[in-house]
Amino acid sequence: MLVTAAAPASAREGEAPASISASLHYQVTFVARACDSYQSVMGNRVRDDNAESAAPAGRDSAYHDGDEVDPGVEAASSGGCTPLNGWQFSLGAGHEKKGALSTVTTPATGSGPTAAAAALLGRTGQKSGQTIDGAVTVTLTDEQAKAAARHQLWAQGGSPGDPLPTGAGGYGFGVLRCGIDGHAGANVQWVGFPAGARHVFCYAYYVKGAQPTGTLIVRARTTTGPGYPQRFTFDASPSYNPQRRVDIDAKTDATFVRSAGGAPGTVVAHPPAGWTVAGVDCTKTGAGRSLTTTDVPTAAATVTLAAGEVVTCTFTFTPPPAAPGLTLRLYSDTAGGAFDLAVADPAGGPPRHLSATATGDGSASVATGADLGTLLPGAYAVTLTAPAGDAAAAWSLAGVGCGDQELKPDAMTVTVTLSTTPTDCALRVTRKAGAIELRAVTIGGTAAAAFAVTPRKQGLAGWSGVATTAAVGEPAVAQGDVPGSLTFAEYLVTPIAPLSTVDGGWRLSSFACDPGQSSGTDEGAAAAVPLSKADAAATCTATYTFEPARQLQLTVRFAGSAAGRAGALVVDIDCEDGSSGRAVLGGDDNGEASLPAPLGFLSPTKCTVQPPQAPAAKNAQVSFAGSVDPNPGSGPLAIPGVVQVGADNAQDTEEYTVVVTVTFDTGAAGPTQQKILDTVRVLPVALIGAGLVGLGLLILLIMVLRSRTD
Repeated sequence: MLVTAAAPASAREGEAPASISASLHYQVTFVARACDSYQSVMGNRVRDDNAESAAPAGRDSAYHDGDEVDPGVEAASSGGCTPLNGWQFSLGAGHEKKGALSTVTTPATGSGPTAAAAALLGRTGQKSGQTIDGAVTVTLTDEQAKAAARHQLWAQGGSPGDPLPTGAGGYGFGVLRCGIDGHAGANVQWVGFPAGARHVFCYAYYVKGAQPTGTLIVRARTTTGPGYPQRFTFDASPSYNPQRRVDIDAKTDATFVRSAGGAPGTVVAHPPAGWTVAGVDCTKTGAGRSLTTTDVPTAAATVTLAAGEVVTCTFTFTPPPAAPGLTLRLYSDTAGGAFDLAVADPAGGPPRHLSATATGDGSASVATGADLGTLLPGAYAVTLTAPAGDAAAAWSLAGVGCGDQELKPDAMTVTVTLSTTPTDCALRVTRKAGAIELRAVTIGGTAAAAFAVTPRKQGLAGWSGVATTAAVGEPAVAQGDVPGSLTFAEYLVTPIAPLSTVDGGWRLSSFACDPGQSSGTDEGAAAAVPLSKADAAATCTATYTFEPARQLQLTVRFAGSAAGRAGALVVDIDCEDGSSGRAVLGGDDNGEASLPAPLGFLSPTKCTVQPPQAPAAKNAQVSFAGSVDPNPGSGPLAIPGVVQVGADNAQDTEEYTVVVTVTFDTGAAGPTQQKILDTVRVLPVALIGAGLVGLGLLILLIMVLRSRTD
C-alpha cells in the first residue's frame, strides 16, 4: 500500500525511538487540472495516434528530451485550466490497454484525492513554503521505489477499472506526464527519478463537459494473399500524425476514439502501384446513428460518429495481376538495398539473372532482367545475392510466399515449383537490425542503475534495462527487455540513477552514447541515438559517482538526582528536509541514549532540537543543556535550538553530534523540610496526650484534609 509522508517526530505519540531520514523517501506529487477545452491542453512531445485524448491537444509541448515535469512550465502553459480537487491516481507495476484508455495493472494502489493547499515540494522533497492546489503527495514504499529505479513503476489517472471516475461529472482525458516521461499521450506514464531527485511531479489534464466518444476502425483486406504483408497508406483526418497519414496492413487496424457529433472524419486510401480498390464498406454497432458515406472510385469513406458507437470501415484491395510464367518480387519492411537474383535452369543451362531493390517501406518490388514469362513448368532454384558493400551475414531470406502457399528457404536459396498457371512469388528479406548496448559505471561503490529506451518519434512505452556493477570503475552491461534487434530509427535513451541510501546518493557524472546526441542537464539527461545501416550498433554509458551523506546523531543524557525523575526522557529532532528522529532514555536508565541510527542528509538543511519531555518528581527542578559538534560558535546549543547541517556551516563535516543533557535537581533544602514536616505530624498526638484533646483533634483533622487535597 502507499505510505503517506511521515509526520515529524514531535507529532508522534509514545516513547518509541525513531530515526527517519528523508534521503530514503521517494515522493510523487500528483496534480490534476480541469480545462475548458482540448485547445487549452498542452500535449506531450510525440503527437501521434498512440495519444488517447478524444480530440487533439491545442498546445505543443514546452519540454525537451530529458526535462523534468516542472510546475512553473505547467503553470505557464495551462491557460484555461484550473485545479481539480478530489481526483484520484493509481500506481502499478505494469500497464495494459483493453479499452479507450490505458491503465496500470493490478494490484494497483491509489493516491488518495487531490486537494487544495498541498505543500509544494522541491526535487529533493524539501518544503518550499508554498502550496499547490489540486494536488496530493505520496511517499513510495520501498518496493515501489525499487520498481521506479528499474523503470517498472507506472502511474495513471483514475483507477484501472474507472480511469475517468464515474462520479466526476463528465470529464474527458487530455494528457498525463510524470517525472521525466512526457513522451507519449497515453493515460499511463512511467515514474522515474533523475539523478539527485527524490521527488517528481505527475500532471494530468482533463476537459470539463467533454463530448462522449465514438470509435472509428479502419481496416485493410486483400482479395487474394500477395505472399507478404503489403502496407497500405491512408489519408485520415481523425489522425493525430503530423501528415494525417496512417499505414496498416491486412493484419493490423487503425483505431480512432474521437469526440462524437463533431466534424465528419474522412479516410482516403492510396493503393500501392499496381493495386486497385475493390470495395469500401462501413458497418455500425449500437443504434446505428452514425452517418457514413463511401465511394469506391475515389477510395474514400466519410464518417460522423455517434456517441458509444463503433464504425468499422473496410477497404478491400486487389493485388496486381500475375504475369505469365514466373514473377519474382522482393520485400523488406526494415531496410533497403539492391539484390541480384539468379534463377537456375533445371536442364543445366546458364542461370537467368535479374535484379530488384528492396524499398523497406512495406511494398514489394518486381525483379527485372531476364524474361521469366516463357519458363516451362518445373522446379526452379532462386538464389539471392546481398547488396554490394553489405556483409552477406547482414541479410537473410526470412520466407517466400507464392500466393497462399508458403515456401521454406535454405539460406539465401528457395526452390519454386512452376505449373502451367502464372506464379507470383514474394521473397521476404530481412537485414540484421540495430542494437543498443547499455552500460553503467559506478565510482565510490557498486549499485544498480537502469535505462529507459523509447522510439523517439513514436508514442510507445518503450523498454528498460538494469546494469548492476560488481566492481568500482568497471562497466556492467544492462539486462532487461530491450529488444536485441531494433529497427533502423532514432531512439531516446534515458539513464535512471541508483537509489540513494542513508549513507549517500549517486550523482550522474557523465552520460554519452556513440553514436548519439545528448540533451538535457546532467541531472535529467537523455540521448537521441540514431540506428541505421551505417551505424547499426550503439553503446550508451552512464557513470555515477557516490557522494557520502552528512550524518547527524542525537543523544539524550541524564544528569543530577535520580530521585527527581518520574519517567522516560524523550528528545525529538525535526528537519526542514523532512527528516526526523526521537531519542528515548528509559525511566530506569540513568545513562544516555541515541537515535536508533544517525539521520542522513544528501543536501544542506536545518534541524530543530525540540525541548525534551522530562517528567519530574514532586518539587524537583529540571534544566536542559545542549551541545553540537562541530560548533560554529563558542556557546552552547540553546534548547529548543537549530542546527545547520551543510553549506552554511563554516565547519561543515560529514558527521554532526548533538547532545542534550537533562539535569534533575531535588534541592539542598529537601531533607530539612522533611524533618520539619515530621515534627508537625507528631504535634497533635502530643497535645492529646497533654489533655488538650479538642485542640489536638482539630489540628489532626486539618492535616488529614490537607493531605487529601495534596
